[in-house]
This record gives sequence, C-alpha cells and structure tokens, in this order.
Amino acid sequence: MTTYIIYQRTNVDSDRINAMPTSTYAKAYFALGMPSRDTVEDAVSDGLFHNMYQPTMIMQDTEDRDRTPFEAIFDEGNGYGDGSIKTANIRDRCSMSVGDILVQIDTGYSHICMPVGWHSINLTLELTTAA
Repeated sequence: MTTYIIYQRTNVDSDRINAMPTSTYAKAYFALGMPSRDTVEDAVSDGLFHNMYQPTMIMQDTEDRDRTPFEAIFDEGNGYGDGSIKTANIRDRCSMSVGDILVQIDTGYSHICMPVGWHSINLTLELTTAA
C-alpha cells in the first residue's frame, strides 16, 4: 500500500485577485491554472510562496502497483473512483484539477496535475499542524 497527500489551492483570496488582476499574486494563481512544462516549477514555487496551497486529502492505494496510480487518484478525487483508492479528507475541498499536487508520503516524490497528464516536480512539502 502506498499513501499520498494531496495539496490543492484552497487558500486563495479571490477579492485580492479581482482587485489587482495583474499583481504577482494574481499571476501566480493564473499560472497554476494552465501550467506548461516550461513554467510549472516557477508556478508552483510562486503559489507556495503566496501560501495558496493546503493539504486537503490523504489517499491510500489499496492495490500493489508497479507505478503511481495517477488515473485512479484523479478519478477518486473527483468522486468516480473504482474503490482501489481510499480517501480521508483533511478539510473541505474541491474536486481534483489542474494545479493540484500529489506527494507520495514514503518517498517524497511530487507530481502536479497538468492540463494533460501529470508532471514530476522538484519540491519538498511539509505537513504542519495549526497551533
């Protein structure tokens, strides 16, 4: 069994984006909505810098697989999984979409959901508890 933590952009100030659509904050948010392989590392870094991401789910793959079950995780995160992924919600969340980050707990490997498929990213995320 493999366990994953999913980070989503749940800490976004839409009023701030609407008030200043050309600010660095807004640009960081929009870049995460349609990242390319050339811009994704900077987009994620900017989103993390602006504290846009929060952990929303812990997912556990109940099947023994040779590779990461990206499709099964995406399906489960959108409510139409086949039962092979078990989910525990950490907080209120939206469905999985472009810009969401998947971190494999035992290895720390991270991937971001792209407009088409997933892309490996080089980052370290730490789960902290609120004081």
